[in-house]
Amino acid sequence: MELKVSLNETLTLRPCEPSKRQTIELSGLDRISPAILYTIFFYKLQLSDELSSEAEDVVERAKRALQKVLVSWFPAAGRLRINEGTGKLEIDCNNEGVTMIIAATDSKLEELGRLHEYKACYENLVPQLLEADDVSVNPLVVVQITRFACGGFSVGVGSSHALFDGPGAFNFLASWAHVSSGKDECDLLVPNHSRDGLLHAIYSPNSSPADASSIYEQDHIAAIQDLYSIPMQAMASNDRCWETALTTFSQIDPPGGLQLVTLGIGKEVVVTWKGLAIEQGKLSKCSTFDVLCAHIWKARVKALMLHPRTNICLQFPVDCRSRMDPPLGKNFTGNAFVLASVSCKVSDLLQEPLHNTIWRIQAAKDVITDEYIKLYAKALESSDKFFPSMRELTIVTDWLKFPFNALDFGWGKVSSAAILATPVPETAFLMLNLEQSAGFLVRIGIGRQHVQDLITNFNNFNY
Repeated sequence: MELKVSLNETLTLRPCEPSKRQTIELSGLDRISPAILYTIFFYKLQLSDELSSEAEDVVERAKRALQKVLVSWFPAAGRLRINEGTGKLEIDCNNEGVTMIIAATDSKLEELGRLHEYKACYENLVPQLLEADDVSVNPLVVVQITRFACGGFSVGVGSSHALFDGPGAFNFLASWAHVSSGKDECDLLVPNHSRDGLLHAIYSPNSSPADASSIYEQDHIAAIQDLYSIPMQAMASNDRCWETALTTFSQIDPPGGLQLVTLGIGKEVVVTWKGLAIEQGKLSKCSTFDVLCAHIWKARVKALMLHPRTNICLQFPVDCRSRMDPPLGKNFTGNAFVLASVSCKVSDLLQEPLHNTIWRIQAAKDVITDEYIKLYAKALESSDKFFPSMRELTIVTDWLKFPFNALDFGWGKVSSAAILATPVPETAFLMLNLEQSAGFLVRIGIGRQHVQDLITNFNNFNY
């Protein structure tokens, strides 16, 4: 559908108390993908004269709140740059600010249908950054607040993945919403942006050795060949490539006939599967992520109709904040994820029962120890380039733990949320279904010719 949006105001919001200029050295985990990732949050409201004036005041409060939050979240107001000595990306905390756009549309939210489903017109609900050859030109955080004719709002937020990982980005948004809604700022989590603790742990003389000269020499790290199967990681081995490549991973239509599909599943089905997996597989536990991750891997691989002997791989990020020694802490805002990896042949995956696939996933998590994390992070400094086919690789990201519905900026809780196109559109994102209580969503990209098979496989609940 067509969604015409009028841009009423474009602002550069800086911290109300500028921080001392400083540089944040990034780890290899940060530099994997500095691209900006976009999420849109929808808020349904009923239009009335009283509410209209109140909503305008709330938007003004949202502006002021963001300026307050940027005092403690000061890297968000900075810019990326290349360190001329090392050739690596870093964050220049220069207080240049966050871009905020205030917009309006004559469309109504109900005209968009299911809000969580990706639509090309959603690109109009986030700031459109200009293409730039210099990586330091564009902001690290961009926001667009759009008022709909029905009285509802959308808040489109984009942030560089080099700045925050998922928990970091959510805590930033939660802090902004907390202040905007007038709650006590003393309750806020004090963020830790420094990567020094992580870098020291990885590169200290007492840490385990790792030859970073070649990725192919890292066979002492489990499944390292699989861990390097994402083009984002191979590209990140030379940070200077981002000077020109960053713009190609912004908010663009999925390339090559790829379609972004959102699939839904009820909580009762997942609960049944978890019980069966524990009983039949003699597992001690089984999480919602474990079940959905195994199910979407099977559904996607079957839809692609790969040769039965094809080697395939499943990868999913594991949060290392509590797995490192010493722990990074819940308030660490940088990237603290490494990829767990499961590999097998197509025939093995499609013929084995669900509980066996879940066991593989759980075993892959157990591999992520303190030593493994440090070895993995060191391996990211390799200079090799490796660009395999993405068809054999399934990537699943867990967003189930992010209570997006709690992001109340002063106009109510989130009604729904949608993800825009990502640098690796084939990635599957697992999310709560905010439009249906006790439900879950899977957002994934797949070739248009495979969409119907994927939907059929995903809706096959016979285990």
